[in-house]
Amino acid sequence: MTACSRSLLGVRVCAAVLLVSVSSFSEEFIQDLGESSVYETTSVEKPLQASSSYAEVLPEAWEGRSLSAAEVLASLPGVQYTRQGGVGSFQTVSIRGVSAKNIVVCMDGIPLNDASGGAVDFGSIDLNQIEKIEVYKDRVPAKFGGRGIGGAINFVTKGSKPAEAVLKPEDKKSGRVLLSYGSHNTWEASTQLLSRLTDSASVSASLSVRHSDNDYEFESNNGTPYNHDDDFTDTRRNAEFTEYSGLFKARVLHANGVFSTLNLNFSRSDGGNPGHDDYQTSVAGYKGDFVQMAYRAELPQLLGWLWLEFSLTGKFEKATSHSYYPLDHIGYPSSGLQEYGAAGYSLVPEVVANYSGDRLEANLRLSMDASYYEKRGTMPKWNLSRVSTNASADVFYELIKNLSVGGETSALIVKDDLYGGKFVQPTTSLTLNTAKDRDISWSGRGFVRYDAPSSLYGFSLSFGRFVRTPQLMELYGVYPGMLSNPDLLDESALRFEVGGYYMVPKSNTAIRATYFETRVDNGIFWLMNAGFVKPKNIGKSHIRGLEAELESKPKNWLSVILRATFQNAEDRSNENYYNGKKIPNEPARSYYAEARFDLPYHLDLTWVSEYRTKIFEDRANRVVEPAVDLHHVSLGWSPFVKTRLIFALRNLTDEKYRNPYIPFPTPGREYKLTLTQGF
Repeated sequence: MTACSRSLLGVRVCAAVLLVSVSSFSEEFIQDLGESSVYETTSVEKPLQASSSYAEVLPEAWEGRSLSAAEVLASLPGVQYTRQGGVGSFQTVSIRGVSAKNIVVCMDGIPLNDASGGAVDFGSIDLNQIEKIEVYKDRVPAKFGGRGIGGAINFVTKGSKPAEAVLKPEDKKSGRVLLSYGSHNTWEASTQLLSRLTDSASVSASLSVRHSDNDYEFESNNGTPYNHDDDFTDTRRNAEFTEYSGLFKARVLHANGVFSTLNLNFSRSDGGNPGHDDYQTSVAGYKGDFVQMAYRAELPQLLGWLWLEFSLTGKFEKATSHSYYPLDHIGYPSSGLQEYGAAGYSLVPEVVANYSGDRLEANLRLSMDASYYEKRGTMPKWNLSRVSTNASADVFYELIKNLSVGGETSALIVKDDLYGGKFVQPTTSLTLNTAKDRDISWSGRGFVRYDAPSSLYGFSLSFGRFVRTPQLMELYGVYPGMLSNPDLLDESALRFEVGGYYMVPKSNTAIRATYFETRVDNGIFWLMNAGFVKPKNIGKSHIRGLEAELESKPKNWLSVILRATFQNAEDRSNENYYNGKKIPNEPARSYYAEARFDLPYHLDLTWVSEYRTKIFEDRANRVVEPAVDLHHVSLGWSPFVKTRLIFALRNLTDEKYRNPYIPFPTPGREYKLTLTQGF
């Protein structure tokens, strides 16, 4: 039996053998892509980006609406999500058919992807600490190192805006409090404060806590998936979740013109690992800690054309999972308490140079990431380290007015070290004493774009090659039952996209569409045999599809958003059994519709409907989850300028279906009441 719980750095440990789960790692200088207007309700303005490949999601999209980070992102075309339970459960997203582990996820520009090589856990991200989400579907920008093939998502934490952009000239400070309560004893409390100390210095701070008992009802198959006569209604147990998080930011403009920023953010989470629906656990659980501190210095312009920026970021992450076999029946049989996990330490220095001329803009980024990982808990001792050196650059040139070309490239050199412990080879009798040297990894992308401020239309076209270097725990398995494979090759992808927008004259309506195509090679899959798992480069896939969006404000009191994704995501591996099959968890079609009504008496009503076609849960396409349609509604009331009350109902039809082979039931209908008060 298997049961998943939280593991190091936002992934989970699969407690059947207590493995790391492998279910599927600054600003854009080359061109300001602008903000997506998909969440604006006052008007529909001309899109500043020429395709749907970039979007910015703002807090209005999630506050008070009982949404996780994965669910918020899944409202965008081309993005799908999976979840394994309620609040705080393991959740991931895929972008345009590329699996979650190949998406670079950042917090303030620093990747959260870690040594495990697994997908980042979006369930552990507290949206109360987030100011906006940047989504790059077509590439991993050079500013993030270009180290991924499935796109990039950057969570920008609160307090990123300077005080002068938030406070009125006569104000010295401002703040806000958020309180919410909902189904299954789910509650949140968050407070934020921004203070202008002097004309050249400001600080901001934020604290948040969220909790859920996650004791929702579900239909249990009683361990007999083909016999429905003994099914019964059960309650999820040992699934509680609690998380504390905080932020502190200080900004100072020095007399010499240097602008300094100091950022600190942290979180601590604790929860149960409920196990399968037909065999729920009693004491199994997990704990996680995360701390990230960054200092950034922006120098004044040199020689009238050169900008320099220096930064140093330190990060600490720890996650452990525990179980007691006689009660939980997960992990290896043992009479005592078992605890498995890891701790990681990272130091990232970075230098960025920017040249800006009349028609040419170029940037160069040099960075190093020194990371060290060690065991936690009762598992055998091991230590791993990696030093990554990355050079990336981008250039933008305006050929003629409003028509521009550009490109970006990056190169990555990694050096791994083993400091002890057993790194088991396939024979289970050999161990590794030294790490294997790896070749330089490189990626690149070129684009053409037309976009005139006064034009009703625009377009963009891009083509690129992207890679993902295997992570430490993919190369050197450290958990029981994992076999090392230091010969893993880089995963690579060729990506093409062409898109454009059109503003319908005099209708306050914007239409945007993008065609995309991706070919992935050397995909890493984990193969299981005789109780052992080993990663191998066996995956090939071909994904192509079309995204379409319509934003319209036909009346002052009505705003409408329509989105659709059509895609064909196929397995193209050399194994005949899998070749031609559909990629797991990727629907052929998905739709999203949202309508907001601004009502009298400071009321507003938002209705959302979602639909996706059937998906397959496995590579062989034998486990099918049928089509699902969900409907949600929220009612907001703003009696005063800084006061807002929101009541949200999700999953109105109480959809609970899941395939009998999926052991992680999710909640049905849920409600949430939220109050925000500014001061």
